[in-house]
Amino acid sequence: MMNIKIPALMLGMVMVAATLFAQDNGNEQTKNEAFKPVLEHRILAGFNFGATAPVGFPNTIRKIEGFWPEFCPSLGYELSYRATHKWGAAIAVKLDYKGMGTKDVVQYFPTIITTSDGGRFQGDFSGENKTTVRNAYVSFPLSAVFTPNSRWRFNLGGYVAWLFSSNFYGTVSNGYIRNGGPKGEKVNISEATFDFGKEMRTFDVGLQGGAAYRVGKKLSINGNLNWGLRPVFPDDFKGMDFPLYNIYLTLGVAYRI
Repeated sequence: MMNIKIPALMLGMVMVAATLFAQDNGNEQTKNEAFKPVLEHRILAGFNFGATAPVGFPNTIRKIEGFWPEFCPSLGYELSYRATHKWGAAIAVKLDYKGMGTKDVVQYFPTIITTSDGGRFQGDFSGENKTTVRNAYVSFPLSAVFTPNSRWRFNLGGYVAWLFSSNFYGTVSNGYIRNGGPKGEKVNISEATFDFGKEMRTFDVGLQGGAAYRVGKKLSINGNLNWGLRPVFPDDFKGMDFPLYNIYLTLGVAYRI
């Protein structure tokens, strides 16, 4: 249900924006006769906060014992075109690091693990799990831009991203795995590892939107939510039984050049 509600909400926002655009065009027709469209260039810098996570809480995860952000800078360049006093469009290219760490307790969690003696097991694990995600993307956001006044600037659109560095690894401990499935042989696990970085999809696509507030002649502070719509692992991936999405908030600054 959440997978349906999020795109529907964003679509509703786009429709509202289109309605405002039509009204605004009528109200500002006289002003726009004297307005000359302009190109604006911005340098973007900030940090990403969020998670590569499921939408909803899977029943195989019984308890979250810890969560922490990784060091995830975001750097980029944006080119925008203001067609009227208030409306325009923007495209950007960004280097986005996205990551986090979590520790939880799981039960009957389908996964693939490797023990210190080289043993490899695929089945349902029950016990403690610790996961670290550190990924780097080249992202291309495309937005409609609304500038109601000299201070505020809003954007809404989508993005595509290419994954060029992937890390998704962790440990399981203090539990057991049913090798081969829920009725398989029970194997006690004091500690084992997993590494799924090479299994991740190369491309991501999603929705993004946010706001910026001008604090100086050229400097703005901004926040932008990026919500991935494509699971980061392919459909035939056996390391877990639920999809994960990139859901991150970028907080930073923009400098107009």
